[in-house]
Amino acid sequence: MSVYLRSLVTVGFFVCLAGAPGRGDDKSGEMVENPFYKNWHGLKPGTTAVCLETTKLGHADSKQWTPDGTEEKRIAHKLVEVNDKYVVVEMVITERTFVGHIQAAPTRHIYPAKVRKQDLDRFLQETDAKAGEDVVKVEGKELKTRTLAGTIKAPGGEETEYKVWLSDEVPGGVVKKVRTTRQKGEVIAETTITLESCKKAD
Repeated sequence: MSVYLRSLVTVGFFVCLAGAPGRGDDKSGEMVENPFYKNWHGLKPGTTAVCLETTKLGHADSKQWTPDGTEEKRIAHKLVEVNDKYVVVEMVITERTFVGHIQAAPTRHIYPAKVRKQDLDRFLQETDAKAGEDVVKVEGKELKTRTLAGTIKAPGGEETEYKVWLSDEVPGGVVKKVRTTRQKGEVIAETTITLESCKKAD
């Protein structure tokens, strides 16, 4: 997935967590609370959330470089710093290969306390995003979630249909993500991300 698409999907998570702001009524430069900051800020350092990401590739020869033609990654998030201006979340990705696993070096995501409201509204308009509700089971427990679904059209003709499920009850807010990417109508990747486990630090 391109950096362009990843950035737009991230804004989509902001929108869904924030409860979908009104369209077209924002003031230039107006700042609103960053939902990602909010969903980590009330927790203590050491809090974790682990997700499993699986991507089924549409390429005919995809099995040549991935087991069963499917990429599998485990993404571990850990809260490492909290203050009134931002939170820092460390992320470690472990990817399955033919002969074992590859663990990437940790990266850190810094979420400021405030984001621009106009960015959230722009995402809603550009992807024709639709909000909803659903129930998802995590670790045997049913969670009520807010959902957001839409289509991202990137330069070059690539289109990605996405849906996200979020809840204030889990660290970081993300419960599930699904996206299907097409190029000229042909499916090139289908990705599902699900929350496997989470633990709040004492």
